[in-house]
Amino acid sequence: MKTVQIDIKQVSTGTLSNTDGLTLKIEISKVLSQNDAVVLSFAGVGAISSSFLNSSLGEIVDDFGIDTLKNKIRITNYTPTIADFIRKYLKELTLLKTS
Repeated sequence: MKTVQIDIKQVSTGTLSNTDGLTLKIEISKVLSQNDAVVLSFAGVGAISSSFLNSSLGEIVDDFGIDTLKNKIRITNYTPTIADFIRKYLKELTLLKTS
């Protein structure tokens, strides 16, 4: 298994819409389908939306499962605000998926 870095700024035109999230989801899915791990870089990203996360990480959980998200995706180069937003999103997502 290898690890592939995905730079959000290089694969998506933004981080606020469902379309932006879907673009990222497609890139993550390609890597996970090869049984590889992902380092997801938020370098240069100033803000994200729940729509973006729903269509990217949320869809990854739907397609691959919560354990894949926890074990094969690592998030780097984020601001404290983005980290807090993602943490809250994933906490809610985990609660929904395990209920």
